[in-house]
Amino acid sequence: MTQNEDEAQPDVDYLRERVRHLEQASQWHHYAMDVLTSMTAIFGDHSQSRDVAAILESTHECVGRLLPLEDAGYYTVDDESSFHLSFRQAGCEGPELEAIVEQLIDEGMFSWALNQNHPVCLPCPGNDDKEGARDDHLVLHVISSRTRIRGMFVGRTRGHPIHPRDPGMKVLSIVLFNAAYALESAALYTLMDHQHKTLKKISERQSLELAHQYSHDALTGLPNRVLFSDRLHQLIQKGPTGDEDDSSHVAVILMDLDHFKRVNDSLGHGYGDHLIKNLADNLRTILADTELLGHHHLDEGHVTLSRLGGDEFGIILDRVDSLDLLARFAQHLLDNVSCEYVIHGHPVFLTCSAGISIHPFDGRDVDTLIKNADAAMYEAKQRGRNHYHFYTQDINAQTYRHLMLENELSRALDRDEFQLHYQPQISLATGKVEGLEALVRWEHPEKGYLNPGHFIPVAEDTGLIEQLGLWVVRRACADMNRLETTGLPVPRMAINLSPRQFRQADLAAQYAAIISDAGIQASQIELELTESTIMQDIDKAVEIFGDMQQLGFRLAVDDFGTGYSSLNQLKHFPIHTLKIDRSFIRGIPQDRDDAAIVKAIVAMAKGLGLEVVAEGVEARHQLDFLKGLDCESVQGFYFSRPLPYDELCEYLQASESVKATTASSQG
Repeated sequence: MTQNEDEAQPDVDYLRERVRHLEQASQWHHYAMDVLTSMTAIFGDHSQSRDVAAILESTHECVGRLLPLEDAGYYTVDDESSFHLSFRQAGCEGPELEAIVEQLIDEGMFSWALNQNHPVCLPCPGNDDKEGARDDHLVLHVISSRTRIRGMFVGRTRGHPIHPRDPGMKVLSIVLFNAAYALESAALYTLMDHQHKTLKKISERQSLELAHQYSHDALTGLPNRVLFSDRLHQLIQKGPTGDEDDSSHVAVILMDLDHFKRVNDSLGHGYGDHLIKNLADNLRTILADTELLGHHHLDEGHVTLSRLGGDEFGIILDRVDSLDLLARFAQHLLDNVSCEYVIHGHPVFLTCSAGISIHPFDGRDVDTLIKNADAAMYEAKQRGRNHYHFYTQDINAQTYRHLMLENELSRALDRDEFQLHYQPQISLATGKVEGLEALVRWEHPEKGYLNPGHFIPVAEDTGLIEQLGLWVVRRACADMNRLETTGLPVPRMAINLSPRQFRQADLAAQYAAIISDAGIQASQIELELTESTIMQDIDKAVEIFGDMQQLGFRLAVDDFGTGYSSLNQLKHFPIHTLKIDRSFIRGIPQDRDDAAIVKAIVAMAKGLGLEVVAEGVEARHQLDFLKGLDCESVQGFYFSRPLPYDELCEYLQASESVKATTASSQG
């Protein structure tokens, strides 16, 4: 071979290698195009409901032609962002791949791969533990459209790792991108198909459903007040004709949950709805117990259960022949529905109260029977709740008195019949009056002074407490200004908040506006809320206390020790003062338990940097015990009862005179 031929040989070899490479590339491109062309199978037939498994099977047929897979799985994501294995390569049904994916999830590699815009190749976990598996690798690639992640491809290969830029990996991205859109299309098509079927059903059954909605409760499916009243009317018409000696009667039982509003206010209406549904199911079960009904001479066919609205249920019992057995049955109902209900993980213990009226003794028409059963239920609540009560004529008089009190209370504000009395809070270190607690009194035009316990619960139930609370703040601010003009000291003013006031959305803004108009500093006002009210909804309490603190108000927990709060809960509240409940002060120092509780509260408050006020101090030995604990302040009859404004001025003047005399004698 000549020298020129020797020199030309490398060029020929290079060209041959280049031609071979181009031929292979061309063959691969043709193959890839063939794979991509076959992707049309992924989208299937749009005229039929789409099937996720069919889409993934078609996808795998394409992917299997691109990569040498030992095993492969396709995970899809649900609406709660949980991944589920939806398709597995044929012949690979073992748990190994799923275990590997669980390990990747625990290590965070699964989440990392989801966020990559390209395929990733990783050593297979456990390679070092399995003989012959050192060359196993995993290929992971997100199945995602441009708007949403639809799943994840996980494939296991054997041999050298596949580079993300490998042509097969690039085509893999295209295939899985199209699979994501196919899954998205299937979901949309399924949704549209479901909507179409739903609309068709609504159209076909509209009349029937409207009739059912008119007569049944949407939440529980029970008959509503309309059907309840109609059923009762029919039984009255065909029942006893008016002979009160007839041994068979119709009984109406109305029952509702005690303090149900607390559940709605603390946990939310969604939790309240679940509780109502659980109670309805419980009542259904009891009233379907044929053995129980037979024991009380009742029959399932003669029982009607309804939800009348809110937390109120109505029961009609036809052919009642024994009032004694009826009473036992009512007690059995209360015993079985008054229990702990677990709503979304929250244990809620609730009791029920019931009222009973009998036809024809307690009414000869529907409205009268329902009204009297309702009055009897109210009487049961007034007597302590978790009880039943039969209607009597005397109940009407009590209900009337309650209604009259509501009406008089609503007019009392307009007539300026309320007054504020102030009880001094005394510093044990200085003997000075360092605070006043504003206590509302009602000067009834006929009954004289009424204590808060007589009318505050009524005001709370009717919502009048919100107007009354604003009046208290305005009057307290006005009296603080009057004290300042007379030259008397203006101590800090403590004002109570009721549970209903505490739930007002604009409470902080309203109080801030009032004190601003009065020219009072927020730091001069201390707002008190009972511990039990705070514990009903801790998160809400922390939020409202935070709003009040930002405005500058001082905050106190009243009746501390009675609400079962823990130190861990207490530390979250931006409070300044703890008020020890008078029930613990009454027994000190003789009662060892009360003494221990008071000591613990004072020590805890000091550890948290809080002031302590002991309420209800009436005797010298109580005062001496509290001084020994280094309690900051006390209030109670030992120093003064709650005083109207004029007597308060005299008290403060006397206190100033005593201090002045003491100071001059010491000088």
